[in-house]
Amino acid sequence: MATFTVSIPDDLKKKMGEHPEINWAEYLRQKFEVRAKEFKKFEELRRARKL
Repeated sequence: MATFTVSIPDDLKKKMGEHPEINWAEYLRQKFEVRAKEFKKFEELRRARKL
């Protein structure tokens, strides 16, 4: 699996730290996956000239 590093502001890191029950890396991985699927669908529609 590849590694992806993200820089975030200190205040956001503090807010995230207030929720240790959340696996932020997994949360973001899932969000990236959803967004990638959305982009794929958009490209398919664009190629089919339905947009």
